Amino acid sequence: MTANTPGQIAFDIDALIHDADLRAAPAWGGPAPLHFTTDYYTPGELAAAFERWCFEHGSFGSIPRSHMWHPAITMGDANTDTAGHDLAVLTADLRCDHYGERCQCVGTLLTRAICETCRWHADGTEQHAVEAWHDHAWPGWRTLPVAPLGITKWDDRSRPTKKLAAWIEEHQPAAWQLPGAPIITERDRYGTRHVPRRSPWRGFDLSHTALNPDTHTD
Repeated sequence: MTANTPGQIAFDIDALIHDADLRAAPAWGGPAPLHFTTDYYTPGELAAAFERWCFEHGSFGSIPRSHMWHPAITMGDANTDTAGHDLAVLTADLRCDHYGERCQCVGTLLTRAICETCRWHADGTEQHAVEAWHDHAWPGWRTLPVAPLGITKWDDRSRPTKKLAAWIEEHQPAAWQLPGAPIITERDRYGTRHVPRRSPWRGFDLSHTALNPDTHTD
C-alpha cells in the first residue's frame, strides 16, 4: 500500500482526528493513576483509568502494554448476592514482552479481589484472591463439608441434581444455604479452579482439590 491509496489517506485522517481529540481532552484527573498500582481504588475508578489509557495510547495490546487493572473476563462481578459484601475480580498483566531488551517487568498475571462495600481488596493469584475474599465475606468457610466427586453434578439448567440436593440437605449447614454462599466440592486433578456463580446459591463452587492439592482424585 502506498501513501496515496484511499486506505492510507483514511488512516492518516483518523490519526489526525485522534491527535486533535487528545489535544482537546482535559488532563487526566484520576483518582486512579494511568499505570499499575497496588493502592486501593474502586472497580469503577480502575475501569475509568484503563479506558483513559486506551484513549491516549490505543486499545490494541492495551492489556499487556498498560499493565493496568481491568475486569477479569471470566470473573467480573463474581458474587453480587452476599449480604453486606460484594466481589469484583480484576486482573493486571505484568508479564514481560520485551524481547532482547532490559526491563523491569514483574513477570506475572495478577488477580485482585475487591469488596467495594468495605473498601477491601486482596492481590495474588486467582485462587488466592478468591479465597481471601471468602475469608473476608464468609469467615469459617474452610470448615464446610466437602461434597464428594461422584455426586457433584449439575443439570442442564445449572441446578444441583437430586443426589447433590439430598447431600446438601443432609450435610450443608442451614446457615450456609444463603444467597451468595459457597459450596466446597471434590474435583479430579485437572478441574481445580474455583468457579463463580456455580453453587446452588449463586456463590462459588470452591475446589477442595485446589485447597488440598495432595488429596486429589485420579
